[in-house]
Amino acid sequence: MYLRLSIREKDNVSGVGMGLFTAMGILNDKHVLLEHESELYAETLRWFAKNLPVPKVLSGGRHHNRPGAISWFKATATEHIHRMRQFAQILEAHGVAVAQHATSRPGRIVHEDEFQIAAIPFRDTFTSTM
Repeated sequence: MYLRLSIREKDNVSGVGMGLFTAMGILNDKHVLLEHESELYAETLRWFAKNLPVPKVLSGGRHHNRPGAISWFKATATEHIHRMRQFAQILEAHGVAVAQHATSRPGRIVHEDEFQIAAIPFRDTFTSTM
């Protein structure tokens, strides 16, 4: 099983709901986060930088980027998911609705590591939400 947290606003590249890293970055750039939220955001970004590989297919490099590929956490990545849910709480406190998606059919997998996959979604990938 794979899990993804996203908002309703569509990502320009993938065409599906924007991921929480991007959504939090937008709030941060608008300077609307409270001090404790901003501190948690910065600390969480540092944690992810140390504990989650950036898939080459999502890095933006001309030879590796796969337009439309999105990231999903493996259900076993419990600490990663917990930290993303903290982002979700902040977003929701600022009026941004967050959806959690769960699927066993994320799409055509173009990257996999211990904690996550990146996949180009099938048409029906987002029909099952939690």
